[in-house]
Amino acid sequence: MPLFRITKKLATALRIKQVALSVESTRPEYEWFADLFYVERKKCIIWVDRPTLFTFVRPAVVAAELREFHPLFRYEFRTAIASMALPESLIDHFGIYQPEAYAPTNERAVVGSMLDHRKIFKLWLTSKVGLSEPTFERLTRCLTKSPCLS
Repeated sequence: MPLFRITKKLATALRIKQVALSVESTRPEYEWFADLFYVERKKCIIWVDRPTLFTFVRPAVVAAELREFHPLFRYEFRTAIASMALPESLIDHFGIYQPEAYAPTNERAVVGSMLDHRKIFKLWLTSKVGLSEPTFERLTRCLTKSPCLS
């Protein structure tokens, strides 16, 4: 079961009441941290896998997509692994098609890495292409390879 550890801002946007869950209730590779942020006045969502810090971003999210958060996550996950030529078996390993649960963030190191990736994403967009050009495959590779301490 994917456990989404989401920030307060994202929980408010999703209209989800977060419940406290213990870390032992889910496998670590099923635990994802997610946040909502803005670039060029457009909503963006970032997901970071807890154990690996595998990161991907969905820019320019609209309200209808936010209402379908888990399907949006599955689509972006599949797009990210395909753009990096990773094996399809990761879909089963990460259990992205199982029912999801939501909880508040609980690990400062992962949240710090997520914030660093957000800053990299914003800088990359402002210096390169902006939200209008879909070259996010390169950005996903950049975020995943960026050095972080956990």
